[in-house]
Amino acid sequence: MRSLAFVLIASALTLSAQTILGAGPNIYSRAKEASLGAQLAQNVSQATTPLDNAAALSYVQQMGAKLAAQLPESSFPYTFALIADSKNAGGSGDALEEPLAIPGGYVFVPARMFLTAQDDSEFAGLLAHAMAHVAERHGTRAASMNTLGAMAGTPVKANPASPMLIPASYVNFSGSFEQEADGLALKMVATAGYDPQGLIRYVSRERLNNAERIAAMQNAIQGLPHPATAEFLQIQMQLRNLPRN
Repeated sequence: MRSLAFVLIASALTLSAQTILGAGPNIYSRAKEASLGAQLAQNVSQATTPLDNAAALSYVQQMGAKLAAQLPESSFPYTFALIADSKNAGGSGDALEEPLAIPGGYVFVPARMFLTAQDDSEFAGLLAHAMAHVAERHGTRAASMNTLGAMAGTPVKANPASPMLIPASYVNFSGSFEQEADGLALKMVATAGYDPQGLIRYVSRERLNNAERIAAMQNAIQGLPHPATAEFLQIQMQLRNLPRN
């Protein structure tokens, strides 16, 4: 019979394994994921228009570094880019409602986010959510499940892919992955000093939510509201005054 000590140690190791970021079936090594992400990011960069605003880019980079510092481990360095036109970046004709998270640490932030987020806590929540997808390796984990399912003869729902940019399997995530990203993002923003309610406010107002998602996030948050910083509001005003095409 196994000793009690052995059982306790085994349980602790199991719990530890369950909390490792990005854990789960994945046929991509981290090196292969980094190479894949670099190529996909290049495709997005070539097919979109960059937003030339130094203040906005600096704001995103500083916030991204602050959020990344809250992660228990960093598998990939984060690279942030701003895009002025967000249509088709995710393999569809719809404008992006939130950052586009590419495997390997590449995050593309649409200018529209500065106009729809009402304060820096909402903005931080969306940015952290995208970064959480990267940290949890959701892109390559989802692609791996499709590949492994096909190899096993299991019917796999086909994902429409953009012929020019990114196969949807790398950027369109299941409900369980979205919930996993929400949970990690809320922890990141709370420990970074932002109001975790910001993410809930944004997805509720922009109709990116469902009742189950909101309930799960409400159960995970704590902390008081965090006011918008003057820096965020100043950048928001600058972008609102940009000439429209």
